[in-house]
Amino acid sequence: MTRVLSSTCVVVLLLVLGGPAWAGSKVAVLGLEVRDSGTGIDPDTTKVAKDLTFALRQRAATNAYNVSPAPNGDKELIDEKLLNNCDSEAASCMSAIGTELGADLLLFGKIEKGTGQNGLPIYKVDLKLLYVAGKQVISTSETLAQTEATNVSASASHAKAWYNKLVGATSSGKVVVTANIDRGTVYIDGEAKGMLTSGKLEIPSVPEGVHKLVIEPSGKGFQRYETSITVRTGETLPHAATLAEMKPLPSSEPTVTGTAGLGTAPPSPSTTTEGPHRSKVWKPVFYTTAGLDAAAIGVTLYEYYASHSSAKEVKILKDNSSQLGNGDCGKSSVTRQASYESLDPKFQKACDQYGRYTAGWIVSSVLGAAVIGTFYMAFIRDRDHGESSTQTANGGHRKRREISITPIVSPEGGGATLRIDW
Repeated sequence: MTRVLSSTCVVVLLLVLGGPAWAGSKVAVLGLEVRDSGTGIDPDTTKVAKDLTFALRQRAATNAYNVSPAPNGDKELIDEKLLNNCDSEAASCMSAIGTELGADLLLFGKIEKGTGQNGLPIYKVDLKLLYVAGKQVISTSETLAQTEATNVSASASHAKAWYNKLVGATSSGKVVVTANIDRGTVYIDGEAKGMLTSGKLEIPSVPEGVHKLVIEPSGKGFQRYETSITVRTGETLPHAATLAEMKPLPSSEPTVTGTAGLGTAPPSPSTTTEGPHRSKVWKPVFYTTAGLDAAAIGVTLYEYYASHSSAKEVKILKDNSSQLGNGDCGKSSVTRQASYESLDPKFQKACDQYGRYTAGWIVSSVLGAAVIGTFYMAFIRDRDHGESSTQTANGGHRKRREISITPIVSPEGGGATLRIDW
């Protein structure tokens, strides 16, 4: 793309007026007029003219350089010339149009389809900015490739740049960088722009467009920061950067192999134990086992009292003399008289309950042993191991306690016996 800025009154306007002198002005952006190059006006050129006009008006709506759109400034150039009997775009006639629209600045132009030097189709765009009060004009001639004109985003980007050239006379913005570090060098596109002071740096006159922003922290502790920023003409871009802290490298201690005459490496005081991991595993096991043991004890007690209650109702004689008890269940010496056959089911019920509560004591005892063991693994072993590790790091020695729990079931007993060896 080539861009040629007309020399007519340009130097005078830039020196006398300039962008800042237009602050608070109203601008009317007239629709681009399609020029017939001899082959007729095609629909594609009309569409491109509308897209560029829309982009120019959108740029004006952003109030760039404190220049805002005129209330009735969205008119068409060809219509306004007909209404005001303007045969050309002479400054005097166009100034009258600007005054009628209540505009301090009048932006207008034409578009024509042509052929570039490479033989490919292009669009020639002539834009003018009229200072209504002084009847002075800044003009620029631009070319737009057809491939870019069909891309709305690309054509809008060019239209914005043309507006900036005419209205702003600059194409840069300001970047304000804040960071979570006090000191660091800020780079834009590889060029150092200054040093952060108390975590802040203002960078004026950054060219419009996409740039690479890099922050190199001073000293250690934070990583290098890198990102992309988009700067717009006449705007201030605040950018908050958060630099990541440096992660400490994993400690690597040399391994010393013990050989005859050389000894072995002393134990490291920062050796990590497996105590916390064990406690996470054993604590749920302890709580589960304790719950099961409590349930087993409850069932066992119920069967115990139910057995004794049933045994009191039994009136069966042993050897025609002694009254039977639930301890006689299963003995071959027990005889039942015919007159007591109706009581046999109660005796059998008592025997069944006796068997269940006997088995319940065994299960409760085994679970009780498991409760003690898991309690030790979950709460005592890790604590002792931590104390032992601390003493080892300080040069002391401590023997870790071991516990052995062995359930011993007596054949004739009513429960189980536990033996704990320390």
